[in-house]
Amino acid sequence: MTLNEAIRILTEAGVPSPSHDAEELFCRFGGYSRSTLYMMSRIELDSPKLIDAIERRAKREPLQYILGEAFFYRERYKVTPDCLIPRFDTEILVDYAVKHLPDGATFMDLCTGSGCIAVSVLNNTRDTRAIAVDIDGGALAVAEENAHSYGLSERIHLRRVDLMQEVVDEQVFAVLSNPPYVSEAAYRELDGEIYHEPPHAFLGGDDGGDFYRRITPIYKEKIAPDGFIAYEIGYDQAGLLRSIAEENGMKCEIIKDLSGNDRVAVLTAEQS
Repeated sequence: MTLNEAIRILTEAGVPSPSHDAEELFCRFGGYSRSTLYMMSRIELDSPKLIDAIERRAKREPLQYILGEAFFYRERYKVTPDCLIPRFDTEILVDYAVKHLPDGATFMDLCTGSGCIAVSVLNNTRDTRAIAVDIDGGALAVAEENAHSYGLSERIHLRRVDLMQEVVDEQVFAVLSNPPYVSEAAYRELDGEIYHEPPHAFLGGDDGGDFYRRITPIYKEKIAPDGFIAYEIGYDQAGLLRSIAEENGMKCEIIKDLSGNDRVAVLTAEQS
C-alpha cells in the first residue's frame, strides 16, 4: 500500500483529515518520520499492521484508539476504548485548575477516565494531590498507567466509585469534573466516530444534567470555603449550571473555549 492509496481509502470513507491520518499511521506502523514522508516521492509498505490500521480508520475507529495515545494539554496519554478520548476543549478546565489551585492543595477529579485532567493538573502544579474517581475499572487501569508514566503515582489516589450511588467522603480544596453531560436526544445525533467510545462517558440523562444535579449539593460541602467546583459543560448548558448553582447557594462563572462556546462552569460559595 502506498501513502497515496491510503489517503484515497480514507478520503472515500469520509475520514475528516485523510492526509493527516494516513501520515500518522505510516509514521507509527512504518517507522517513518514526518520529514521522511515529505522528502520521499513514493512510499509503499506491505506491513499487515499498517494495512489493518488503515482499514480500522476507514471504518471510522478513532485515530487515537488505533495509535493507542492522545496528546492533551502538555502531556501524552495512553488511551483505550475503556476511556473517553481526551479533547482540546477539556484543556480549558485543566488550565483554570492549574492557575487557581494553591500549592499543596488536594482536589478531586470525578469521572476521571484516562486520568488526563488529574494528571495534567498534578504535572503542572506544585505539591498538589488528587483523588481520581471513575465507575469503570478499565478506565482506572489506564489512568494508573498514565499517572505512573509521569512519576505521579504517589500523588494520586484512584478509586472505583459509582457517583450516582456513592459519595467520596473527603475534604478537598476543589472538585474538577468532566462528567457525562450529553442528553439522550443529542447523543443520537453525534458523529459516528463517537460511538466507538464508551456511551456511559457521554450520557447525562434527558437534559444532560443528571451528574451536575447529583454532584453539586453533595460536593459543595467537601470543598474549602475559598475553593471551587469546576465542570466541563456543553455549549448550551450555561443556563442549566447557573440554575443549579443558584439552587445550591453558589455563584457560577462561565468560561468560554477558544471557539467562543461556553465550556467550563466554575461554582463557588456565595460570600456572606
